[in-house]
Amino acid sequence: MDTVAEEYIEQPVVASPNCAVDSYGSPDGFLIQSSPSACRGCWGCVRYCPPRAIRVNGDHTEVIEEKCVACGLCVTECAHGGHVVRDDTGAVLELLRSGRPVVALLATEFVAALHPMTPAAVEHKLESMGFHAVESTFLGEELVAEAYERLMTRPNLSLLLRSTCPVAVSWVRKYHPQLVSALAPIVPPYLAQARLIRDLYADDVAIVYVSPCYARKDEIAEDQFHGAIDVAIDFLELKRLMESGRVPEVPVLSASGGSQRPLPLKEVSLIDGFPRQALAARSMTDSDVVAARGLRQLEQLLCAVERGETAPLMIDMLNCEGCVDGPAVNPGMSVFAKRNIVTAQQESNASSLVGGRAILRYLPPVELRHSFTPDPVSVPVPTEDELDALLAEGEFMSRDELIDCGACGYPTCVEHAIAIHQGNSTWEMCFPLQRTRFEREGNRLRENATIDSLTGLWNRRVFNERLADEAARLRRYGTAVSLLMIDLDDFKSINDRYGHMVGDRVLAAVGTLLRESIRETDIPVRYGGDEFALILPGVDKTAAYAVAEKVRGVVRELRVGVKPEGNGTFVSIAVSIGVASAGSTCTDSLELLEAADGALYRAKEAGRDRVMLAPG
Repeated sequence: MDTVAEEYIEQPVVASPNCAVDSYGSPDGFLIQSSPSACRGCWGCVRYCPPRAIRVNGDHTEVIEEKCVACGLCVTECAHGGHVVRDDTGAVLELLRSGRPVVALLATEFVAALHPMTPAAVEHKLESMGFHAVESTFLGEELVAEAYERLMTRPNLSLLLRSTCPVAVSWVRKYHPQLVSALAPIVPPYLAQARLIRDLYADDVAIVYVSPCYARKDEIAEDQFHGAIDVAIDFLELKRLMESGRVPEVPVLSASGGSQRPLPLKEVSLIDGFPRQALAARSMTDSDVVAARGLRQLEQLLCAVERGETAPLMIDMLNCEGCVDGPAVNPGMSVFAKRNIVTAQQESNASSLVGGRAILRYLPPVELRHSFTPDPVSVPVPTEDELDALLAEGEFMSRDELIDCGACGYPTCVEHAIAIHQGNSTWEMCFPLQRTRFEREGNRLRENATIDSLTGLWNRRVFNERLADEAARLRRYGTAVSLLMIDLDDFKSINDRYGHMVGDRVLAAVGTLLRESIRETDIPVRYGGDEFALILPGVDKTAAYAVAEKVRGVVRELRVGVKPEGNGTFVSIAVSIGVASAGSTCTDSLELLEAADGALYRAKEAGRDRVMLAPG
């Protein structure tokens, strides 16, 4: 890739001596700050972040600083303040109280950002807050556009990445470092304007730049821009300062002067320093100049360039649909409405016969050179075996089972697994997996509500419901039903001698035996403790007695090992069983239960290991 030649920027390389000023704008803390207490756990910011620069940390999210490009999408996405922008208004207040002349340098999008205030009202308000003067980036945009015109006359230009957007530039530096040499080495318009201000105002002038985006607030701290801007804030911070009353207002002589000054004609630039001539001679189908808006579209385009699928001469890169769509420009208002506001204001401005190109000839030379260095993001990459193990944790037993639904915020399950390996995500972000786990847990809870976990038999809740159903069927249709109440003889002695773990194995073995010894229509129940029940629909007393004797016999033959592996000592068990059948004198479920329970009591009193019938 050819490096863009710096000699095509015909400007002096020595900055104005007035740039060597104390800087109030050194950032204190990372630009995008996380607020764990405000996070609601929706993880929307994770799914929305283009560089995947947000990780899930327990019950909240946090920004991964080395991956972040300061686009601010996580801030606008979260309605609860889970991510916030660092507040730099304190540095502005410090400047206004310092006694130095402070110039407010407004990005030209201020018309939409501070709507419905008119430019004159904005100027009056800022001057009443103590600002020495108010400037816009108008001339800086013309200067930068003219520099691009000269740069684009270079013969055999292979690729030029034009951007005054710090977010787009950061994306190239971090995620496409091999293309850094193609970045156009020209400063953003606000820096050109700031250097003009330092040449034209008093030596001790301080400059507060008000930006449509958040990333500018850190950009001013780059070493190559040192001293150009003292503090950078965004329009939302400026609004808060205007409304807070923290700045004592001072009298201003006139409130209308700004609206009466005619503005020069904007001849060189279209928007944000984009050279007008770059599009003048090209048709809508010409592929020499390509605009990329938004990081996702930019990523697709840069990847296509690297693969050799497209070869434009210039790519105009912006994170937003123009800076008027920046995150700090009246968020909530559509970009179309904001453009209408800007257009209406331009049409109402008094116009001048003097064009921007003519004015540029009389301005002092300013430094416009911008240099870039790669800042690649280095992240650990799992091996194929580690990746398969991670996917197995997400319950994908093979790559063929991957669904790549994108609900986690990553385009593929493999990329999500890589993010988990890097500590930037968890399987909790996988919606299909969480749905599966939720359904599984729901099924487990439903089973626990009806199934005894130790024996696998129905529990007492089901017993009460089914016994009542069978009693109702008896009363309506005369269908026979019998009930067996079963108690393990001397079970307490097993627990006392061998411990409760052996006792649990005995109970589980009896439960298995009951399931295997009855019909599918019978209802085996663990009634409680060492007591079991067996509901026999359609069975009369004689047949019920035969079932009870069968159960007693098979339990008598049961042997349960004291040790889990079954070696050594075995425990045998006997049962006492009470049998009751519904009839003319016993038609209620409670009556049937009391009758069977009474028969069980008599069986135990008679010496245990036997079956007793209830009378009737």
